[in-house]
Amino acid sequence: MRKFWMTAVMMTVAAAGAQTIGVTTDSGPDAVSKGAKTASVTQTVNLKLPEATALHLDATTLTFDISQIGNQDGTWYCAYGVGNGQDQSSQLGADFWNQTQVYPLGTNYSLGNEWGKITVNAGQKVTQYPPIVVPANGEVDNASKAYFVCYRAFIIQKFSNVGNFKLSVSRDNPTNGMGRQMMYIQDNPCSTFGGATGLYKLDPGAARELIPQRMTSGTTGARAAGTTGKTQADLGGGTNVCRKYTSWLDDLVVIAVVVDGDKAGDNNATLTYTLESSATPFVIADSDAKN
Repeated sequence: MRKFWMTAVMMTVAAAGAQTIGVTTDSGPDAVSKGAKTASVTQTVNLKLPEATALHLDATTLTFDISQIGNQDGTWYCAYGVGNGQDQSSQLGADFWNQTQVYPLGTNYSLGNEWGKITVNAGQKVTQYPPIVVPANGEVDNASKAYFVCYRAFIIQKFSNVGNFKLSVSRDNPTNGMGRQMMYIQDNPCSTFGGATGLYKLDPGAARELIPQRMTSGTTGARAAGTTGKTQADLGGGTNVCRKYTSWLDDLVVIAVVVDGDKAGDNNATLTYTLESSATPFVIADSDAKN
């Protein structure tokens, strides 16, 4: 699908038409040089760009429809936890803005061989709600009534040409008892920073920094060009690749939701993604993360 989309875009650009332009003559004083056998003049070619920061999010609504849990279609996956079925957390360092990594119910995910796909590393798939497994002998295993976690992934694209950039996400804090589900998030720029990964827990009212500090330098175009045509194996691990010929940088974002004691109905959580650009490098003090 991605190859088709890129081909269609290129065809559209190619079919956009041609335009005749004239010569430029009013760019300042003329340059004249004379010599017996050589003459030289100097020209400045100025590509003048305005500062620009932009985000493109196609998946403005991300639905976990648990009424359809028996019909998971390959774009979402629900499963029990592993181990004791509880969150596992570990403190990260300055490169990750001193945030805490969490494995929801002990689960994690791995980046797939194709950009945009992930492998969820979890317990048994959940296909019934409320969760329960009735084996052939009719003796229900109470462990099958446990909480479970559902994963989805999507791509957000960012553009920044100022010199440094960072991406954060914040969550609203509803007070009506709805939309307060346990939620986790992780962002994977089209570069690499590890294998199987946990996520950041995103409680109501919280905010998280989504990309490591070392990946905030440069422009998005420079980063896209630096990884285009290379696999993550070339860069240190994994197998994902970036799109070619773009100044927009793809990020694969993963969201996990734990289903436990939430009330029936639409539990809507509003997430706001913010891309900031700066002429100077970002430091820990610039973090927008909060609990």
